[in-house]
Amino acid sequence: MAEPVGGPPLMPPSAASSTGPRRHLSGSLRWLADGLAVVGPDPDGAVAVAAAQLPAEPGVVTVVGEVAGHQDWRAVTEALPALVRPGTAVRLGLSGAGTALGPGPTPESDVSPAAALSRLIQTDVYAPDGPVLLVPGGTLYAPHGWRRFGEPGSPAPTVLRHPRPDWEREVDTVARHTSGPLRARSIPAGLWLHRQTTQSASASYDDPVYAIPVDDARPVVVVGRPGLAPPDPRAVRTVLDALDPSLLLTPYGVPLSLVLDLATELAGRWGRPVEVATGLPTVDDRALVSAAVDPDGLGWWVPPASRLRCAPGQPPVPIGPPPVVAGLPPESDAFRLGDGWVVEPTAWGLWVRPPSVGKDRDDVRQRPTDGTRLTILVGLPGQPPPPGVRTLLSGLVARLTPQQWARTTFAPVEVDELLGGGVPERAHRPQVRPTSAASRPSTGPVGSSARNSRGTSTGDTPE
Repeated sequence: MAEPVGGPPLMPPSAASSTGPRRHLSGSLRWLADGLAVVGPDPDGAVAVAAAQLPAEPGVVTVVGEVAGHQDWRAVTEALPALVRPGTAVRLGLSGAGTALGPGPTPESDVSPAAALSRLIQTDVYAPDGPVLLVPGGTLYAPHGWRRFGEPGSPAPTVLRHPRPDWEREVDTVARHTSGPLRARSIPAGLWLHRQTTQSASASYDDPVYAIPVDDARPVVVVGRPGLAPPDPRAVRTVLDALDPSLLLTPYGVPLSLVLDLATELAGRWGRPVEVATGLPTVDDRALVSAAVDPDGLGWWVPPASRLRCAPGQPPVPIGPPPVVAGLPPESDAFRLGDGWVVEPTAWGLWVRPPSVGKDRDDVRQRPTDGTRLTILVGLPGQPPPPGVRTLLSGLVARLTPQQWARTTFAPVEVDELLGGGVPERAHRPQVRPTSAASRPSTGPVGSSARNSRGTSTGDTPE
């Protein structure tokens, strides 16, 4: 079982020791709202910001953070007896709070911090068996399950996520029963599928997949892992067929085209569109974007199109206009650039063309892409660029982020030669990276991260 750095929280002191002055509580236990508190050190307030995103749980007092020693546990045990009314339960978002520290005299006397607290204040206590992660968007994820203390009988772990999404049982059942060359891991947002290998290093809760925000309506299925060969598509299809078609697919260190091919095939078999994120969903300026990760895991970028829809018998198309065309007048399935030209967002990049050229040219829209480059195609493949292309494109490329411009390739190649790098300087935009459990939740636009309750990287290894 994985344990946080520094071991599990210390046992709560006895009731006799919980008589300290009330003013002591302000230093260790800080109330963010009615029924929600943060305990332990949080020098930059990052844990409090992330905890504030947790939804209110009627009839439950929730405490999250780091229990660094007896002083913090004393703050918890001093405050809760006075605040927990009859019929009110407690949820401890504290790593190891539900982990048994030793055998008790009976199954009901589980020697764990949460069990001791439950007996002290005579109420139900929910606590994680092992580490707990604080995920962007308001989810507490306990990889080894939440345990309920206070009821008769041994408190066996139950759900993994709080609040629990409707798809949890289906996804976690698939994860437990997948074997062979394909590894299936439960993650907060859903399922992670990658090649099984004895030579690969174990995954860590610091991996960005554990920081993908949870969508209550559908699971995210991450395909691939940087540094490993792509998984067998046939094995992936078998797993996906066992899930609800509302799922969201996303590549992680594998070619985008591999996931698009899977989605298109599934769409044809299921008779309904399948959605694909062009990278790991992460948070930018309080909105979800997709951060595409390179096969070696060392580079990432945010493609113009964040989500794609794969419908039966049709090329993938972006869902909604990407930011790069914001403010341009819409024209059919494209956006007007001026001078008789439009730009059409595609799965592989941007297609700059006359309005009449796009009809019946799905062969162009289905150009393969590995998701590591942005292609700007001018006109039709094999045709020379039109006169005045430099002026035509200058306004468009000025809309790209620095990340996107660094990965831009033009087609045909003559376009790149004509531009010669002489385009107007673009206004700076924040670069977005996939967040991980090792980074602090952000109070600004660049994404919040998954956090364990100690406020530091666990270094734990998911099983």
